[in-house]
Amino acid sequence: MLRTPRWLLALISISFGAWHALIGALAWQSYQNLWLLILAIAIFVSTLILSVAASNGLFIGPRYGSAVAIGAVATVVVASAGIKIEHVDPYSTWYVGGMGVLLGVLAARGQARLAWAAAIAVAVTVYLEGGLGELGEVGLEGMLILIAAGQATSRSVIRADQEVEELQKSEILTQAAIISAKVSGDERRQRLQQVLKEALPALTSISSNDWNVDERGRTELMQLEARLRDDIRGRDLVNEEVRLAAKSARERGVEVVLLDEGGLANLSQVELNNILGKVAKAISSVAAGKIVVRSPRGERWVVTVIATRSGTDAPDLWLKF
Repeated sequence: MLRTPRWLLALISISFGAWHALIGALAWQSYQNLWLLILAIAIFVSTLILSVAASNGLFIGPRYGSAVAIGAVATVVVASAGIKIEHVDPYSTWYVGGMGVLLGVLAARGQARLAWAAAIAVAVTVYLEGGLGELGEVGLEGMLILIAAGQATSRSVIRADQEVEELQKSEILTQAAIISAKVSGDERRQRLQQVLKEALPALTSISSNDWNVDERGRTELMQLEARLRDDIRGRDLVNEEVRLAAKSARERGVEVVLLDEGGLANLSQVELNNILGKVAKAISSVAAGKIVVRSPRGERWVVTVIATRSGTDAPDLWLKF
């Protein structure tokens, strides 16, 4: 939300309004009933103060807006009732210019419909008082211009607010992407360090034996390679229970593939442990063939488990958690 200095807007509006009230008071000789003039000025000033003081934000609600619109029409009705029919002082119709300020503020504060409705009521009142000729003499067009300017200002502020909000959202998303990339990078480095930590002893042993590896050593290396591959590609799909189930399955000759594609990222630790327990049981239930465990992103489920064997048309196991 754009932060507009309320005090400055209030000062400008009240200054313009006070000027119209002053010239109305100076035109007292054009009024046959001074009390009605005083009452009209009082209604106008109090309504103007309400229009700039109501609500904390830039915009006001329909309740305050309706009060301002009613005050505007009441000012014109009371002033028109007290003015002399033969008035010639151009300042005697100060209230029409005052309505330009008052209703312009109302339109600028987001109640343009009420401002236009009040303007129509003011025009009708002036017409009934002095006819079509009076409409052209009292400066009605200035009032309409100020209302239109207030409405345009309101729309511009709303559009600017929307653009600022979009920029803020874009900045938040950018920062989130940067943080996510940093976290992913840190996680990747940690996993690579863990891989090196586990692989280096085996590579050192092979190097010290001049790369001569017996059948048992070859089996252990293949198990190590599979475990490291699970840690790298499986990520959140791998805990100690799943790791042991995958090791046992491979010893039975089952090909095990673990692929974490981000589907587990939003789970709590309790939910994750529950899902991984089901995954471990599913892996342990497969006696032959190949089992693929995936955690897809953007699906209604977080993990899929598919077990297949060559020579069969349908999978032996197809689970979604």
